[in-house]
Amino acid sequence: MFMRKNIFMGVSALSLALCACSTQTAGTSEESEGIVALAGKGIKGAAQKGPLVKGSDVVLRETSAEGTLEPTGREFHTTTVNDKGEFQFGELDLESQYALLSAEGYYAHEYDGERSECPMRLDAVTNLNNRSTANVNILTHFEYKRVLKLVKEGVPFAEAKKQASREVLTAFGVDIDVSSAEDLNIFNTSEGDRTLFNISLLIDNTPEWTYWVDDEKEDCPKLQNYLDGFAEDFADDGELSDSIMQAIAGHAYEVTRMYSHMEFIDEDDMWEKEAADPGSYDDLVVMKKEYEFSKLVLLHHLEIDACTENRWGEYTAFHKPIEVYDYQEGEQRILDSGYVLCDGYKWDIKTRGYIDSLTTMFEHENGTMIDPRDGREYKTISFEYEGKRYEWMAENLMYSVAPVTRTKGGRVNLHQPGVYSWTEAMHLNEGYMTRFVREGLIDSLHQGICPDGWHVANSEEWKSLLDYVDGNPNNLLDENWRTDRETAIAKGLTGVFYNRLDFNLVPLDKQFLEAYFHTYAPRMSFQPTSPNDDVWNREFFTRDEFIDYPLTKTDFTTIEISINWNYVSDSEVQPKGFVRCVRN
Repeated sequence: MFMRKNIFMGVSALSLALCACSTQTAGTSEESEGIVALAGKGIKGAAQKGPLVKGSDVVLRETSAEGTLEPTGREFHTTTVNDKGEFQFGELDLESQYALLSAEGYYAHEYDGERSECPMRLDAVTNLNNRSTANVNILTHFEYKRVLKLVKEGVPFAEAKKQASREVLTAFGVDIDVSSAEDLNIFNTSEGDRTLFNISLLIDNTPEWTYWVDDEKEDCPKLQNYLDGFAEDFADDGELSDSIMQAIAGHAYEVTRMYSHMEFIDEDDMWEKEAADPGSYDDLVVMKKEYEFSKLVLLHHLEIDACTENRWGEYTAFHKPIEVYDYQEGEQRILDSGYVLCDGYKWDIKTRGYIDSLTTMFEHENGTMIDPRDGREYKTISFEYEGKRYEWMAENLMYSVAPVTRTKGGRVNLHQPGVYSWTEAMHLNEGYMTRFVREGLIDSLHQGICPDGWHVANSEEWKSLLDYVDGNPNNLLDENWRTDRETAIAKGLTGVFYNRLDFNLVPLDKQFLEAYFHTYAPRMSFQPTSPNDDVWNREFFTRDEFIDYPLTKTDFTTIEISINWNYVSDSEVQPKGFVRCVRN
């Protein structure tokens, strides 16, 4: 889904952002409202959802000279001449300049160019006077019945068209001036053209009707029913019921989550990607367009403001129905109301209970301890879990193990305080980084580099700690570190988190946002259940098979906490890591 192929020529020239500016469309002039009979009128156009495939039917219906837009019964037929949906009528003699157009057939999906599983029909009403081109598309279909109703109520045709067009675009949160939707073409580059493409793409991808997987095509009418339902609902008062938009808004929400990384990708980034991976630029342009437009639709539908960096952790209620996928139940469901939580750049739909839980502290006591070796003071936390009391350092150990040298510039420590090799952490010979550790060298409570009365946290203590915070390492993460947007957001740290145990976890790896803590399993080792098991990639807190086994260098000696992917796993010896000490 992430690498869509753009089927439209010239998409690289498209602008990526919507603006509220007026657009002068081609092919029209100021329309007169008197009835004008047309003789020898030629007309061409394009039928597009995505573009209707070659051979699709196109019908032009004549309307009466009374100007009521009632068909006279005379029809003219043609077909699309290529897979861009292009069609043409020859010289027509018509009672009125007002004509009804319909196009029906299979179409090419906007996101991959593949032929649709089901055919569809699109309608348009147009004034052919002073016009040689009239396109049929999603927007002409949406406004079709609304224009007919307004004209019957006495509204001049040109005003009815502008009003209906404005009302349709408003339903999607778009504020631009498009006087005639039949001037728009998804292959062109005006603001109106880009909007047409965005709406067409968003609708085409909505799961409500894209799950056409049955061979009998029993669900084929779903999309057509939606398009016709939109037009019917809209015709009465120019406003759209929430039930019509709930599926579109739901898909827009999923797009903002799936493509959230596009928030920080600009034109320069796209061309840099193109240089490394030729052909990727057009894909990124389409992806960016879909993301930006989906965000616009979502905000408009839920009537909420944009989620920005300075609103991280804020939440707000919404009272509009939205159809979302329930990942626990494995099905689509409709939320009539709820809450959205801002993670700095996108909204996530959450329950109020979940939001409240983010700030609910896990029960613990705060304290301090002093390392007598260097006089450094450390914060501590204490808690009880499964009948046992634990006291942990709430900060990484910073004791220096390397000699201090003096240079001309002053005092320099050759070792980075707080970062150790595994053998430094265990206070073992460096040779044990590459060879087996002899049985008996590691005690059940192994002091290692920790001060007297404390020991390096072992595997069972890490397991208990993570179980205590519901298996979610983000509950240990220092939220103050989150303010580094370049590192945190742009590199994948998503979600809202709080330091619910005062543990103050920070990453060691600034590229992949992972923290490594040295640990050990003195009397236990993981036993794979099959030869294909990857020992180092199984989640630590789901491991339940242990055997008595002498510790080796390939046994579990490091706990890896992935902040951006929110998982914890056992790991082989890491070149460097943090140390947390636990009181004996």
